Amino acid sequence: MSSRKKIFIKTPGEILLLAKAAKITAEIFKSISPFVKPGMRECDIAAKLENTVKKMGLRFAFTPIIASGPNGAKPHAIITDRKIKSGDLVVFDFGIIYKGYRSDMTRTMIIGQRTSSFMKTLYSTVKRAQKIGIKKARPGTKISDCVKSVHGYMRQKGMGRYIAHSLGHGLGKKIHESPKLSEKNNRVFQENMVVTIEPGLYVKTKGGVRIEDAVLITKQGARVLYL
Repeated sequence: MSSRKKIFIKTPGEILLLAKAAKITAEIFKSISPFVKPGMRECDIAAKLENTVKKMGLRFAFTPIIASGPNGAKPHAIITDRKIKSGDLVVFDFGIIYKGYRSDMTRTMIIGQRTSSFMKTLYSTVKRAQKIGIKKARPGTKISDCVKSVHGYMRQKGMGRYIAHSLGHGLGKKIHESPKLSEKNNRVFQENMVVTIEPGLYVKTKGGVRIEDAVLITKQGARVLYL
């Protein structure tokens, strides 16, 4: 096995640690999401997130993103003091380090009852796109074919102009590892790869949607790590 191939494939022990990191991250999000309401500032939510992580004796895997309303249109948004409004979409992207291994999860929340039908369609399109990506990520399938299926679906929905990045990346001791899930990568998925599936759509001045999970490639297909 070449050294490059070793980067792609995770051992059973590594998979357990990555799954634990993913599960902890999902639990942290579940614990703070009820506090996200109109009137709260992005920085207030960030402080609560940071305190939660610190109390658990953990560290962030990377600088977290909390982006509300139009700030969500930036894939790499910086946390601000903007107050969340009813109708906003709020993007959360964060991860933790667990015994040297990293998690990476993104969720988009719909706040209140004033969200436009267009932004709701944006959300449902991304949610469906992620399911397509997870279903297509199987051993022997070209990474490029998986990405093209996801992006093709979003283009069919008239959302192609809002695609701003690749579908995902490898995950392990580093937050970004090989392989990169792009339309130009003709390598195939292999059993015991761990990658993120994170389609996103970003509309300037309005907001964005990204949904991301780490998945394990198994003989039967991709499985979200913490389920």
